[in-house]
Amino acid sequence: MKIDRPITRRALITGAAGLAGGAFAARGLAANSSGIGASIFCNCPTDDYAALRAGQRGGPTLLRYASLQAANIPTPREQTLVFSQSTNQVWDSFNPYIPNGEAYQYGVNQTCREGMFYVNFVQGKVINWLATGYKYNPDFTEFTLSLNPAATWSDGQPYTSDDVVFSINLLKDNPNYTGADQVGAYVDTVTGTDPHTVDFKLTTPNPRFHYLFTIGIVNEPVRVVPKHIWESQDAGTFKNNPPIYTGPYVLDQTIPAQFMQVWKKSPNYWNKANFDPKPEYVIVRQFLPPDAEVQEFTNGNVDIPTLPYLNMQAIGDSYKNWQEFDFADPCPRGIWLNQDSPSGLFQTADGRRALSYLVDRDTIGSTIWSPATPAAQYPWASYSINDRWTNSDIQAQYPLAFDLDKAGQLLDGLGATKNGDKRQLNGKDLSLTMITPVNVGDPEYQIGTLVADNAKKVGIDIQVKALPGTPFIDAYSLGDYDLTSHWLCGVALDPNQLYGKFLQRQYKPVGTRTPQDNNETRTQIPELNDIALKLEQVNPDDPANKALFDQGLEAFMKNLPAMPSIQTTYPFAFGTQYWTNWPTADNDYNIAANWWAQFMFVIGALTPAGSS
Repeated sequence: MKIDRPITRRALITGAAGLAGGAFAARGLAANSSGIGASIFCNCPTDDYAALRAGQRGGPTLLRYASLQAANIPTPREQTLVFSQSTNQVWDSFNPYIPNGEAYQYGVNQTCREGMFYVNFVQGKVINWLATGYKYNPDFTEFTLSLNPAATWSDGQPYTSDDVVFSINLLKDNPNYTGADQVGAYVDTVTGTDPHTVDFKLTTPNPRFHYLFTIGIVNEPVRVVPKHIWESQDAGTFKNNPPIYTGPYVLDQTIPAQFMQVWKKSPNYWNKANFDPKPEYVIVRQFLPPDAEVQEFTNGNVDIPTLPYLNMQAIGDSYKNWQEFDFADPCPRGIWLNQDSPSGLFQTADGRRALSYLVDRDTIGSTIWSPATPAAQYPWASYSINDRWTNSDIQAQYPLAFDLDKAGQLLDGLGATKNGDKRQLNGKDLSLTMITPVNVGDPEYQIGTLVADNAKKVGIDIQVKALPGTPFIDAYSLGDYDLTSHWLCGVALDPNQLYGKFLQRQYKPVGTRTPQDNNETRTQIPELNDIALKLEQVNPDDPANKALFDQGLEAFMKNLPAMPSIQTTYPFAFGTQYWTNWPTADNDYNIAANWWAQFMFVIGALTPAGSS
């Protein structure tokens, strides 16, 4: 099946073709564009940092932190693309398989590691890259992948079926590695029949198996590594530094003291005749506090800043060399519930739905998120192409509404009765911890505090904790939380990509680390599990399966292991002093989000502005 072609609006959901592995980390990057966790690096108090973000002066340690980065560009500026990213704690490792093994948002995902297929949602087509196509047998139990014979690794070695077979078997042998769940569940055998053909025999029918190799939201679920580099290493500890991949850039230098990684054009890039980006260097650096970030942007020292919307708007016409572009993100903001919460509240559907009634979606969309964003009514982005998954009867039966009275009624029915102004369940006060991967004051944190304020009105105490970066990943994967406030990623080419995050086969008890996107919520809901397993084996593009997808939607909305709050709009500022041909409303040629792997094509489309 050759897929380098336009795809229909019906077949394309403007989201992701992959299973959104690692998506929550990526949303933490730009989802909260107002200073994630700088205090981790500068040893400055959180409230001191919050004061600086609020526009107050002071915080001398923070000012020193900012000065470390300001204008310290170690490459010719007119040859360099510079963009800001989130907090990073990983500077010397590029291992995609293990927790905290790489900071993929710092360039490896956008410049160095390429995928087999890229979904260009805004243009409605799939781009063949390291692979030229795929095909299934009639019952979807065999899958054949055709590799691009021209592709090579950055060290000049050919990219072949040996690399794919090695990587798949590595994941089969290590079920705790990122990407291993689907491989372990579906791959019986994998064989390279020739250097550019890989045959898979599947344990059960799977018409979505190609999703594993398709870059949709941010990246692909399964990353292929070079056998000749990795076969002599312990993949559980290997740092892969410098990273050997196939992309147009290779690592030039890492400068932790200045919070940046520098990538340079690869002299051995295999596809240079067809794809030759103009920037000689790409620098990804940690963002500064908003005032300093604005200054760096207007001084021309960064091309894509990370700025809160109001700071971006304040630039206005005072600086001419920039443009704004608003990107509709495929991930609503969301609340995730740990079913094994010690409180016992989330063991039942009524307890989870009671929490949903505490989420004031209209207030979140109109007062917390900027620019204003509509409330979510389904667990996916409100793109028109997603309409095929909706069902108004199911939505009406299980509305995502704000209603303190209904929350109280459900809690009463659970036996979570009030003792004074506190509710108790099983003889204990309902006291919960909500974690969020952003800094104090960022939108997802504010969403959490609003939910906590509403919970207090019905007798539940919720403490909201900001855990940027690694601390959030650790707490989330170990189940050390009651609920979270971050982003609800998953629905891309079809809703079962979200439902599959709650499969019981992925269950790990609290205290045992789960691989990324593998049931961190400790969900065990037989109704949802069973329908998700059925949906795994049917073709989502066949209209005959709509009734089955309706059953999946009902199982999700009835049981709510997670819930959306609002849709998401990201405003981007692009500097035009050094580079032009950025995405615009009239020329929206590929994904504008700089933490997505598709951003490689934006880098490749830029043209020098002629400034020096």
